[in-house]
Amino acid sequence: MISLAEADFLALVVLVLATAPCIYRVLYGPTLPDRIVAEDALGNALVVIFGLYAYREGSIFLIDVAMLLAIISFVGTIVLAKYLDKGKVL
Repeated sequence: MISLAEADFLALVVLVLATAPCIYRVLYGPTLPDRIVAEDALGNALVVIFGLYAYREGSIFLIDVAMLLAIISFVGTIVLAKYLDKGKVL
């Protein structure tokens, strides 16, 4: 039987490994929409990584960082999608 600490560590490792394809797609994506989707997926993975690490360490500060990153990632994705669609942000 796997303990909770081992499961947390395993989840962190899997999430860190899951960011590698996102980073590759952001850097070498064939199209701009691919890069935007990869940026959004990378942001979501980082939010979960910060949240899980905050849970492991018992740090409330890291939860604040995760929430701020989630907001910035969401707004950034919306702005990039609007720029891609309309050609301007405002």
